Amino acid sequence: MELSEQLKKYRKQENLTQKQLAMKLNVSDKTVSSWETGRTYPDISLLINLSSILNVSLDEFLKGDTGTVEKIDKDLKLKRTYKHLLIVIGVLFVILGGGYVFLSQYQYENELVDRFNPLLKTRIGYAALPTEKTAAASDYTEVETSSKEKKKVLGSPFKNMVVTDDVWGTSSFLTFYGGLPPVDKPYAMVEHRGIYVSRINFVDWESIPTGIRNNMFKDYSKYRGMYSQSQREQKSMKGNYDYKTFIMNVGKYE
Repeated sequence: MELSEQLKKYRKQENLTQKQLAMKLNVSDKTVSSWETGRTYPDISLLINLSSILNVSLDEFLKGDTGTVEKIDKDLKLKRTYKHLLIVIGVLFVILGGGYVFLSQYQYENELVDRFNPLLKTRIGYAALPTEKTAAASDYTEVETSSKEKKKVLGSPFKNMVVTDDVWGTSSFLTFYGGLPPVDKPYAMVEHRGIYVSRINFVDWESIPTGIRNNMFKDYSKYRGMYSQSQREQKSMKGNYDYKTFIMNVGKYE
């Protein structure tokens, strides 16, 4: 016997009208009528309530109506699938949202993160470099040669160079390798994303765009000690001073 016929049979046995049964289930009498005509069928939670109200076991209630049982089973599987899908979507949303927050906040901190951070633009900046004529002892790096000897060299790496990116003087401290610059090209054109430097070229003063030159010192010695000073200022400001990027303004216009 189909579920629609079972429902009508057991409802009448309990002397309930469609409206009375609908009130007990918190549904409309049209819904009960639709069940009894076979147009629709109740979901599993309502079937359990119906079984209780009509004083019949769920097995007996569904006995003989394999078609409806299969539909209910299919619906349950779909609901479980949708539930799992929603969980996966929720997890992905949390991961993507957390990743966006992380990448938008964690910049100019780690070369590897900056290299692959899609929220950072690749920029071209310029920096004055120490040369053998202008370098102080602190500009040299001690390296070990193939013969296990140690010697001091320039540009391996250039540490904490002030790199100016635009005509507004937006600058940052970057470290990169380049070796000893040519005598006639003591400046670097630096391609970078955050603190990740992808490549550099040695250039002369005239090759630097005028707007950026206006926010640069021509003499590297005027940059010396700037990074150490910014570190001290950060400590004195108890972490409220952000030196990841800053504005260079040398008061010069060409």
